[in-house]
Amino acid sequence: MRAAAAVALAAGLLALAACGRSDFSAQVSFEEVEAAIRDAGLQTCAVRETGDGPPGAVDERRYDIARECADEDTRAVLVATAYESEEDRDAAAQRFEVQARPPAPGVVWTHGPFTLRVTADRDPEVVDALAEALDERGAE
Repeated sequence: MRAAAAVALAAGLLALAACGRSDFSAQVSFEEVEAAIRDAGLQTCAVRETGDGPPGAVDERRYDIARECADEDTRAVLVATAYESEEDRDAAAQRFEVQARPPAPGVVWTHGPFTLRVTADRDPEVVDALAEALDERGAE
């Protein structure tokens, strides 16, 4: 009986770990990320390459976004990271989801070869608008 319960638990955990990720082969670029920001009705206040992405990352950019750049209360930081493999991307998304105690404040999506994460202090309306735009593009 215990063996059957352990097998069922392991199968459930594997199914849970495999869900909620976008198709790695989807043709997504930084330009697509920037279009999602615009389609969300948001402004890009600043963008820079970080130069220090996580393991397996090939490129990473930080976007300071807002409903209006002049109003710091409507800002959020979006970090878009491109990976060379699906395994690296999914591992990075999982690390962010279960990172540190207490859990890290933020939101993470996968979109093609990218992880997209909004971190730290952020305007919930900015996150909601971005989530809707990314959802329309197939991000998960």
